[in-house]
Amino acid sequence: MTSFLARLCIATLCLLGGVAASAGATPPAPLVLTAQAPSLELQGEVLSWMEGGNGASVEQVAAQPGVFLAQPALQRHDLQSTTTLWLRLRLVRQADAPVQWTLNIPLPFVDEVQLFQRDGSGQWQRQQAGDTLPQSDWSLRGPYPDFILNLPDTQEHEVFLRVRNFKHLSIPIRLASWDARAFQRLQEFVVLGLLLGVLVVLVLLSLLRYAEHRNRSDLGAAAFSSLVLLTTAQINGVLNMLVWPQWPGLGNYAYSVLPVLAVGASLLFVRMLYAISTHFSRYDRFLRGIGVLTLVSSLTYAIDRSAADRVGALVLLVATTTGLIATFLSWRGNSRVWYWLMAAYIPQYLCLLRMMFEALGWLPIWWEMRYLMTLSVALSVPVLVYALSRITRDRKELEMRARHLPTQDALTGLLTREAFVKELESAYDRVIDQREAVALVVVRVVNYEHIRKGLGDQVAENSLLRAVVKLHRILRDVDPAGRVGAGEFGLILDGMMTRQALTERMVQLIGSGLIPLPGLHPPITLQFHAACLLLHEHPLAPQEAIQGLQALLAGMSNHTRRPIRFLEAPQTMPVPLAGESSLP
Repeated sequence: MTSFLARLCIATLCLLGGVAASAGATPPAPLVLTAQAPSLELQGEVLSWMEGGNGASVEQVAAQPGVFLAQPALQRHDLQSTTTLWLRLRLVRQADAPVQWTLNIPLPFVDEVQLFQRDGSGQWQRQQAGDTLPQSDWSLRGPYPDFILNLPDTQEHEVFLRVRNFKHLSIPIRLASWDARAFQRLQEFVVLGLLLGVLVVLVLLSLLRYAEHRNRSDLGAAAFSSLVLLTTAQINGVLNMLVWPQWPGLGNYAYSVLPVLAVGASLLFVRMLYAISTHFSRYDRFLRGIGVLTLVSSLTYAIDRSAADRVGALVLLVATTTGLIATFLSWRGNSRVWYWLMAAYIPQYLCLLRMMFEALGWLPIWWEMRYLMTLSVALSVPVLVYALSRITRDRKELEMRARHLPTQDALTGLLTREAFVKELESAYDRVIDQREAVALVVVRVVNYEHIRKGLGDQVAENSLLRAVVKLHRILRDVDPAGRVGAGEFGLILDGMMTRQALTERMVQLIGSGLIPLPGLHPPITLQFHAACLLLHEHPLAPQEAIQGLQALLAGMSNHTRRPIRFLEAPQTMPVPLAGESSLP
């Protein structure tokens, strides 16, 4: 009984295996092209055959349909320089579908693709493309292989694709009607144009910043942006199509070398952005060594391309990991740009890991990942350039503060009294010589002494800083302001024609002072008084004007209902005529 059951199980397994084998041998149904789907990517299974050499002709291959096996459309094919991949497609066009159709393989880096299809007389016609061929030999010039299909009727048509490449590859095949394909090409060129245009602008911006500031960091940003620009253009086939269309060997070499150079330059640029040697001197030397080694590793492509490609993949992974670790160290070192560094590196690292897992066969092939990687690298340029501008601006602010330290108040950053008097003298000269409208205002924080005595010097100084912020809200960038007393500030307002306009400006300041200062407990408000003078109505010498306005403020009660007052000209008696007495 036991032996009978065993024989029955074996027979059942053989039967199931035979059914599975016959199902696997069944060729996929012809692909039907319809008007409802003018653009599609080949899914399901495709008939393929890996030739051990490269000598078979299309006539020989077409005469042996039994050598083709049904495999997934995005099967990873272990291509080498000594092997050839043949793909067999069966196409049927519906009567309502467009007559003109195209077939494209969106891989700018594939070495060579040939499409074979019979013409009306039954002869095989060949179209070809690939980055080892000059663009003049391509059937349709473009960034990647693109072919025209001949489908004059609704009968089944057989198409063969002959693919050669120096390393493993998965072949995405897209079909589209002529009109749909034209729109696709337009979309691709617009997106690529915008992306490359942004990179060109960043290169020019970095060069302009270098011409203005003479900062080597800006020159490094220009070099890094240029490398990413060339890499993006090369990976997407733009350079092969427009810059060196007749030198395919140069384009083929550039496709492998430029990404390595761009990653190596990015490591050195990150090292320039964040002075990692300050906290992590050993890792700084390691980062510099990896960056230089990455740049030098590009020379291996001149020896053996296949071996160099494997070395390059390992170098890219190590270099990107090194840069990612540097971003985490910048976070630990409390860098002000660590989050920008992470925004630049984390997407690249995730894309590179996905591509490595695909190459190892651990994840299914997703050919769009290469373009996503390109986008992440390209978008890292504006992120890093912005981080550089942040750092440069902070450094320039420190330099400017150090340079203006003799003329600026140490606490508020406003002009000192002496520097403010010089600005007032210049304004006074303009009033006298050119009749310009200039207003002088002295603002006092009335409750400054009360805050200092009740809450301490630290809270009082913080209140003064908040008062300066409120003053800047009513001032233009060209209006000078200075600290003329313990809690007093002087303002020079050009173009202030009337008292009404000046009063409205001061009302805005006084109203903002009544809003409690955030972050201070108990809640504190700032009580402003303003003494005003229109110099074009009553021109006074600078020192005399400031002293007069301060005296006016000193005579105002802390609880006055008129916190805004104008310094009036003194009353004068008329000069008596000759022969008249000046006494009544």
